[in-house]
Amino acid sequence: MAPEIHLKKPYKGELVDLFASAIILFTMLAGHPPFNEAKPSDPYYKCIGGGKYETFWNAHARNKPDGFYSDDFRQLLSTMLALDPSKRYTLD
Repeated sequence: MAPEIHLKKPYKGELVDLFASAIILFTMLAGHPPFNEAKPSDPYYKCIGGGKYETFWNAHARNKPDGFYSDDFRQLLSTMLALDPSKRYTLD
């Protein structure tokens, strides 16, 4: 679930769906989800929440071939997983 749902805040369905789509897309490519729970206690989620995207991607690329996650993929997913819904891409 998107962070705004966990926090029981008002949300826009399309932005929540975009966050969920990012998780599915990441899982399809990597073979595992980007984090276990959308909670600050999850180390990977904490990287995203703290804006430490490079740390997040480096950790996930450890056992993958060089270039496994392209720069375009990293940019797309980083924006789709933004904790602040207003910073996520729109469906347009």
